[in-house]
Amino acid sequence: MNKFLFFLLVILCGINLCFASEGVFNYPAASKDISKSIPELNSVSCKFTQERYLESSVLKSGGNFRYIKDKGTIFETLYPIKSTVSYNSSKNRQINDIINAVSNKNFGYLDNNFNLYYSKENNSWTVGLKPKAKSAVSSQLHDIIIKGKSEINFIKISTVKNGTTEISFQQCKTN
Repeated sequence: MNKFLFFLLVILCGINLCFASEGVFNYPAASKDISKSIPELNSVSCKFTQERYLESSVLKSGGNFRYIKDKGTIFETLYPIKSTVSYNSSKNRQINDIINAVSNKNFGYLDNNFNLYYSKENNSWTVGLKPKAKSAVSSQLHDIIIKGKSEINFIKISTVKNGTTEISFQQCKTN
């Protein structure tokens, strides 16, 4: 009987954690309110870890991350395979536009393309973005969750067809 109760408790905790991570979508917000509540983000260098969930498998990677304000984002993956991806070219423009809009508190782009959500607990804030039906990204993107304090420390990107990617940032240094 004790094993059954323990197993049930583990399942219920897991369900609560799943719902808690999506809780920001219970709080629609106007961009002007979000803008007042999150800090302006500056150029930063961090270590990152990434987990990409595809059907029943998880791909883990990590390395160095750089955000250069008004220029773009660079992920230098060190494991499992070395590679560098820059989100400042026209090929990756949509991701760069989203990151720049959040970091510069420029909500014009976000207001036009996303429904916005916001919650704050203690010194941590969470912004949720769901593409509007008319948005160019709505056929590819389900939602984005961005969490931070003085800088962004977590991003979760859920796509329509290609699973979910969670990126955590550690050891960040403002440049």
